[in-house]
Amino acid sequence: MKKITEAPHFLFWILIPIILLIGLLKPDKTLDINIHDTYIVIALLHLAVLISIIFGILGLGYWIVIKLNRRLVNWLTVIHLIITVIGFCLILLIPFFLPESNQGITSLYFDAQVTITLSALAAVCVQLLYPINIITALFRKTN
Repeated sequence: MKKITEAPHFLFWILIPIILLIGLLKPDKTLDINIHDTYIVIALLHLAVLISIIFGILGLGYWIVIKLNRRLVNWLTVIHLIITVIGFCLILLIPFFLPESNQGITSLYFDAQVTITLSALAAVCVQLLYPINIITALFRKTN
């Protein structure tokens, strides 16, 4: 736990090639989101690239704060890391486990959509902790 709070940027940067590799494994796989009469179709490769960019920006912010010799709030860092990584990885990995067609298994698709929606909501909402943690670290005393 101490390594995570001392260098949270490493976790984000290590996950970037892993996420891109997951996206490259099945580039034709898609994430289908049904909202009323509209289908939103996102290719898994595009989703992997988007998540990698987000992880790169988050890692860069943590790295800059650490290079400025500032102290992050440990519990904010841990909560942000855990919920962000689990949330975005669930969003990325759930389409892998869904079958190609939804013939007769609509409950599975509904459960997957609920899980993806809750994961996305948690991952997006927890991003409010990131600027709070960065701003707090900049105004705290140095190490």
